[in-house]
Amino acid sequence: MNKEDIITLEDNVEYMVLDTTEFNHDKYLYCVEIDENEMPKEEYKYLKEINENGELFTEDVEDENIIEALTAMFSLNYLNDTDEEQDV
Repeated sequence: MNKEDIITLEDNVEYMVLDTTEFNHDKYLYCVEIDENEMPKEEYKYLKEINENGELFTEDVEDENIIEALTAMFSLNYLNDTDEEQDV
């Protein structure tokens, strides 16, 4: 899964992937819930990508230590992207 991909979770709620990162050899996604017009809502979540025999699944990240690490990593990614845009 990549940035801007739309994924539908088991509860039939759609999310857009805002960013991805690797942590402890696992891939994580930072996502926002979207409405029927693909506009962002106010629900954000971290998901862990799981690849089983070529099929991709996700699971909610609930471990507070991982959430803290991911928050720092995604914040740094955002700041780096913002700095690159300003340098242009």
